[in-house]
Amino acid sequence: MSNAEQNRLELNNLLQQRYGPSAATHLRWESVKIGADNNPTWTFIAFIDSIEYGRGSGGSKGSAKEVAAGVALMQLRKQWAHLL
Repeated sequence: MSNAEQNRLELNNLLQQRYGPSAATHLRWESVKIGADNNPTWTFIAFIDSIEYGRGSGGSKGSAKEVAAGVALMQLRKQWAHLL
């Protein structure tokens, strides 16, 4: 696992800690591509239980998803601090 995927890994681990084996059913991603195919800007949004927790943009799908996962992690750690 590369460092570029660290936030996604930590988000998945946090959700597994909170929800157990059903963790994947609580996370949903949406994406939007803006711009030309040779120079796109991607935006990914992380939803947990249908609530937006993270949004990120970047020049690739992976970078945008990683940013969104990082924002979601910060929000969830604040909200779930008493549970962790």
